[in-house]
Amino acid sequence: MRLSAEKINETSPYWVIQLDEMTFRIRTDYGVVYRIGFYDDTLFAFTGAYHFYIGNANQKHAPNDPKVLQTVTAIIEEFFRQNPLVMLYICDPRDHRQAARNRLYQQWFDNYIHNSDFRLYSESVEYNSVDYYAGLIMRKDNPFYDDVVATFRENVKDLPEQMVGHKE
Repeated sequence: MRLSAEKINETSPYWVIQLDEMTFRIRTDYGVVYRIGFYDDTLFAFTGAYHFYIGNANQKHAPNDPKVLQTVTAIIEEFFRQNPLVMLYICDPRDHRQAARNRLYQQWFDNYIHNSDFRLYSESVEYNSVDYYAGLIMRKDNPFYDDVVATFRENVKDLPEQMVGHKE
């Protein structure tokens, strides 16, 4: 699958530069550089599932910027326009801000104008005194909806152990 930066740039307030088939870079008005993209799921092993990621590439402090949400939304809309079945995310626990990231994903989803077409499931699990958060977003018309949700909920408990040994 190849997402289209041209299509994304039709609605994105920040100019999106395509780095590869499913990875993009943006620079905000505040000079923060983000890498945003998707990679094939290898942790939950769903057919047609991709993990979403957003990373602050230059580690510069990122102020609350509504244009980032609008840009991320444009990228995710292009992702689902290409008709993938499942989008997953895992909140990085390395800096102990995973709960805040999870709340941010929930806030973004709640404010997304087309959220009536999608469902968000968010789960957390504690492992070695660290909370791990993972989420699942999929279209309500996904033909495997019930099976995917059940599998996600069942497998999320093994997420921390998988992540500890998982190298991207």
